[in-house]
Amino acid sequence: MLNAGVTPPMAPIHEISWEDFSATWNTDTRAALLWTQAALRLPLEKGSRVLLGSSGAAVSGSPLSGGHAGAKRMIWLMAHYANGVSAELGLDLRFQAIIPQQMIGATDHGRACSEAYAKKKGITAEAFLAGFGKPLSPREFGQHVVSILTEPRFEGATALGVKGDTGIRSLDA
Repeated sequence: MLNAGVTPPMAPIHEISWEDFSATWNTDTRAALLWTQAALRLPLEKGSRVLLGSSGAAVSGSPLSGGHAGAKRMIWLMAHYANGVSAELGLDLRFQAIIPQQMIGATDHGRACSEAYAKKKGITAEAFLAGFGKPLSPREFGQHVVSILTEPRFEGATALGVKGDTGIRSLDA
């Protein structure tokens, strides 16, 4: 599973530079592309699964984080594209995007983002995070990843949303 990335600079669209806007593209999306290409070229053992970390911003946007939402949506699309290539080449690999559907306040990334959004709304970060429902800890997120990899009901999905109060669900249309 690849779940690496940069915490995007937090500012409204009219105050952000191109360098800040494209930070997530140049780090997260690039890493996902390289990871996906390596998995397709190795190739991995038939039946292997490759997980790509995305973000709830890919679903609902993220107006204070520049190109973050688009970059994270691209990771989701790359999973679809890679599944097509895998089928064309007869590799029998399955690519899946994991999409946390809430900020995880117990991480540096989640803390920085929640503080920026809370400040904009004039509330505390805790109050902002409470709007997502039951908190999702890094440990619980990891447990959900294990479930995704071990429970047959998740094998066929390309995009899987993860949330503290609802667990795991397919986001495929």
